[in-house]
Amino acid sequence: MTCNRCKINFCLVAIVFGMLTFSSTATAKQPNILFFLADDLGWRDLECYGSTFYETPHLDNLASQGVRFTQAYTSSTVCSPTRASIITGQTPARHGCTNYGGEIATTHIGLAKALRAGGYQTFFTGKWHIGNMTPTLAGFDIDLEISTRAGTQDDPKSTRQITRNTIEYLQQIDRKKPFFAYVNYHAVHLPLRENPELVQKYSDKLKREPPKSVGPAGLEKEGDRDNKQVQDLPEYAAMMEGIDNSVAAILDVLKRRTMDRNTIVIFTSDNGGLSTKPCTSNLPLRAGKGWAYEGGIRVPLIVKWPNELQAGAETSVPVTSMDFYPTLLSLAKLEPLTDQHVDGVNFSSVLYGTSTVARKTLYWHYPHYHGAGCVPVGAIRHGNWKMLHWFGADTYELYNLTSDPSELTDLSSRQPAVLNDLQSRLKHWQQTLPGIKFDNPNTLRKK
Repeated sequence: MTCNRCKINFCLVAIVFGMLTFSSTATAKQPNILFFLADDLGWRDLECYGSTFYETPHLDNLASQGVRFTQAYTSSTVCSPTRASIITGQTPARHGCTNYGGEIATTHIGLAKALRAGGYQTFFTGKWHIGNMTPTLAGFDIDLEISTRAGTQDDPKSTRQITRNTIEYLQQIDRKKPFFAYVNYHAVHLPLRENPELVQKYSDKLKREPPKSVGPAGLEKEGDRDNKQVQDLPEYAAMMEGIDNSVAAILDVLKRRTMDRNTIVIFTSDNGGLSTKPCTSNLPLRAGKGWAYEGGIRVPLIVKWPNELQAGAETSVPVTSMDFYPTLLSLAKLEPLTDQHVDGVNFSSVLYGTSTVARKTLYWHYPHYHGAGCVPVGAIRHGNWKMLHWFGADTYELYNLTSDPSELTDLSSRQPAVLNDLQSRLKHWQQTLPGIKFDNPNTLRKK
């Protein structure tokens, strides 16, 4: 495992892939893929998603040049399961990593291996956090994992080191082959630390322009926790600006090397913002990280591809973490691996604005207690209806996301037919996953 002190070794090692085969091979027209993944960044943490305190001009510009998703979901309420779903194209209930640092089978081909076998150079830097599977095992030629979220005094979240790693890679890359660069930030995960000058900027801004809550009444608490109502932490705002500046610096190098025109740029997060510690506010969405309410699983998603995708487009089509695998294979002109990304769907047609996805139902499974106050839960979204099943108490909640996106009015007693239908669907889905677990391995219940 390499760290942030290590230099990039550009001597790429040839890997033999056993039985892996593809019907498509690399072509000169294959797009590069630059994938940014932030940690714990909430749905409303960008200005283009509604923040009035955090400043993200570069990410807002990226959105203005690409497609902005308003209903993008993560596969889990927490980080590791989502990260594993991006790589495997499978729900956590299938790949088995349902909580922090969980393990998945190293036999998975995975997104990076699939792209590499299809002619791509593969690069990883930043936070990995998938238990037993290292970036190298997952198919990355270059692994510059930074395992600690503390960083250094000058770079407390390693954001600038992650930026330098990526820039060095782009400056020396073999331009004859397409690349897949997977850039994973530690920010904006706890602890809240950034450059003191940036923090002071937002402390001063807070005094001048105290932000106000944009949420409805009734979401002040979740369980026994206070649910943050306002985005007003200078440290968090500074970390957001740090990510924004990092993305801008990397994109600038891409443009100066004239690689931007044929590069797909993706920016998203691994789960909703942490609102019950608290760190940020996801309002008007309910709750945050650890919870299966919308604030815990809905995240920003921006996809840019010049000359291919309409600039400034917006879509409300629901997509999720498992969908990146088949979608990127399609955009890379590679054949799908349907035995691998079995839970993902190809949403490339949504990017082009031509159609929706061939799926009406999304599922979540989190059989654990979480430090943000959440307890074991399953959830289903079918159309505009959403149901939560609290495993311990065996109780249900039902919401209509069209009329009630803040999930304030539980309709479980008023809509018995809808409730019964979603209960049946959720149970059937669970029964199709023979390895699904309902036990709680997290023995430390944080209150």
